[in-house]
Amino acid sequence: SREAMGGEALLKKLKNKPDATAEDYLPARDFLRPKMVVINGGKNVLLDGPTFRNSPNFAVNPKGITNLTVRNCTIHNDYWAQNGDALDISACQNVVVYHCLVNAGDDGICMKSSGDRAPDNPALRNVLIADCTVGQSHGGFVIGSNTDGGMQNIWVTDCRFLGSDIGVRVKSNAGRGGLVSNIYVDNITMRNILHEAILFDTYYEDVPAGREKGSGLPATPTKVPDFQQFHFNNITCQGAEVAMYFRGLPQQPVHDLTFTNVSIQADKGVEAESIHNLTFQNVQLNVAQGPAIPATAAKEIKVL
Repeated sequence: SREAMGGEALLKKLKNKPDATAEDYLPARDFLRPKMVVINGGKNVLLDGPTFRNSPNFAVNPKGITNLTVRNCTIHNDYWAQNGDALDISACQNVVVYHCLVNAGDDGICMKSSGDRAPDNPALRNVLIADCTVGQSHGGFVIGSNTDGGMQNIWVTDCRFLGSDIGVRVKSNAGRGGLVSNIYVDNITMRNILHEAILFDTYYEDVPAGREKGSGLPATPTKVPDFQQFHFNNITCQGAEVAMYFRGLPQQPVHDLTFTNVSIQADKGVEAESIHNLTFQNVQLNVAQGPAIPATAAKEIKVL
């Protein structure tokens, strides 16, 4: 990529500078390593059977495709590979991801969507993810952090998340958020999740190496994430640090989520901030410490 070539040129120049300091090398962090496979635009695209290993950045990144099928693929990046996402589906429509095996240095199977779109015309919609196994990764199934183009009608079914940092990870923040709705997650098995089994975070911040996180929201936030109408059914997790984590914005809570036939074994139960209208039906949270549902969250969670 042009960015990688620029970074290489800078490093060659500094190699011939005997008095180069650490500060001289800092600009190199802004040059992106190239993605392995990017398919940008088009219709009726099929990826069937290949193996992708050790990508410098994202491994496979289809963008703006209508009618995309990814099946029988193996994607492997080592756990330490920074930005080593496995499969990032960006602003595509009518997508099937089937029978894939994934290990990633970052997110496993991830949905992204950018651009100014009307709420009834999301850039990413009609996605089926079925019979996939995700091992080491920052998240097994991930939404975000770019959601400002909108997402609708995603079904994740019959998948296994084994040893990932987070099982189901939904993340965005003010400035790159949009409406994400009609998401169905069912028949999921998780084991040995390092942190949260299920996470919703509207304060996500992607911090490049050598930089520090910002402080809070902008004074007048725009492109605020709106996570609603998520439905979880037949979910089991054997081992996690936190069963469920929700962090909405004060002006836009995470809202209208349903959890049915869910069993999670974790150190801690629910952690919640700015949520509204969650429904638990036949939900079993077996936690080692603290209440499964804290009093601060109980008023917004209907237990059936």
